[in-house]
Amino acid sequence: MPRQAQSQPPALPLSSRLPDMTEQMLTLSQRPAPPQVFEPEARLNGSLRTAVLLMSVLVFGIGGAAAFVPMGGAIVASGQLGVESRVKQITHPTGGVVSEILVQNGQHVRKGQLLMRLDDKVLGTDAQLSALSLDQMVAQRARLEAERMGAPAIRFPDTLLKRTDASARAAMADEQKLFDIRRSEGAGLTAQLHSRIGQYGQEIAGYRAQIAALQKQAVLIQPELAGVRELYGKKLVTLNRVNQLERTSADIGGSVGALNAQIAQTMARISETRQQIIQLGETRRSDAGVQLAQINNALNEQQVRSVSAMDAQSRTMIRAPYDGVVDKLAAATIGGVIRPADTIMEIVPDQDRLLVEGAINPQDIDRVHSGQPARIRLSSASATTTPELHGKVVFVAAERTVEQASQRSYFPVRVEIDPRDIKSLSGVKMKAGMPAEIFVESGSRTMLSYLTKPLRDQFQRAFRDN
Repeated sequence: MPRQAQSQPPALPLSSRLPDMTEQMLTLSQRPAPPQVFEPEARLNGSLRTAVLLMSVLVFGIGGAAAFVPMGGAIVASGQLGVESRVKQITHPTGGVVSEILVQNGQHVRKGQLLMRLDDKVLGTDAQLSALSLDQMVAQRARLEAERMGAPAIRFPDTLLKRTDASARAAMADEQKLFDIRRSEGAGLTAQLHSRIGQYGQEIAGYRAQIAALQKQAVLIQPELAGVRELYGKKLVTLNRVNQLERTSADIGGSVGALNAQIAQTMARISETRQQIIQLGETRRSDAGVQLAQINNALNEQQVRSVSAMDAQSRTMIRAPYDGVVDKLAAATIGGVIRPADTIMEIVPDQDRLLVEGAINPQDIDRVHSGQPARIRLSSASATTTPELHGKVVFVAAERTVEQASQRSYFPVRVEIDPRDIKSLSGVKMKAGMPAEIFVESGSRTMLSYLTKPLRDQFQRAFRDN
């Protein structure tokens, strides 16, 4: 049979049990505490064991970390910010006197913008005279070419025709007048020679008319001479009469011969005159050819002088070769003198990659190569707000450089900054020339290797035979 559940008394409410619980707690708190036994040797042994344990953990932990945990190595070098194409120094080959300054330090300029103007009174005059002489020579060459070819008009080059300045117009007008004068003179001489030929023709016509008359007389005298001879045979006339008629007939024949000779001489004069006409044109063309060769040589020399003069004048206007910011403006006074090859100002170009130019000690150069990663820290910026920049080595000099002042030797290197890091620097305005530190990553080594390297180097030097 199932066991019957024992009956339990009903639970009292919590409010009725609180006085009993409070009384029990007071009783327990009034009991005396058990006596404590002080054991100094046991406590000392425990503290010593704890200290030894902590020291062991510290020594073995640090030693293990020094022996096995790798640490990133870096070669430290000082440097400064620069641009890929370097700062542009504006110089002048011949120098001059400053007449106008149009920029100031920190001003942004565009390529081709006028920065400064030098005094060009002398150079401008030389350039104008050279240009004037050049225009005259070009026009003179065109005239001589027309005369050499026997052309009816001058064909000036487009370099003069398209210009509207007074110099070009005056040069063409002068040569056109000279061409017309020489052409008129040649035409006059030719007309005179042709007129002479006409006169010779008229003389020949007169000679021929005289010959015709004499020939007619000769024809008419022959019957008379025959009749007189017949009468002489009959003894009706004297011999003198016969001889007189025969002399008259002979004189007529001689006169005809003399006239024919004069005609031949006149024809020769006509041929000579015609040859003079031809020679006149050839001489004119030949002279033009000789002068043309001379003017070509002179023109080449003048072109060189003109280019030099124009270049010298254009150099009096100093313009910006690149977009950038003006810096280190040397000339600040109107009338100041700029010596040849002196730096007038510098322009920091825009759109160039930022680089850090650093100096590596010769002892560390064997661990630096192109393409090696590096970190850059801007020395002038706050270390708390400016993070380290990342980059890579893009140039390592093949030979070391020695500073003349300090005789310090180093290898120049250039480190390119990652453009993404540059964009992240919103509060720092990076400029060329800012100081920076370069940390060229050279691999990882343990702390123990760093600590024992001097000792190992001393051992290597100590166990060498001198």
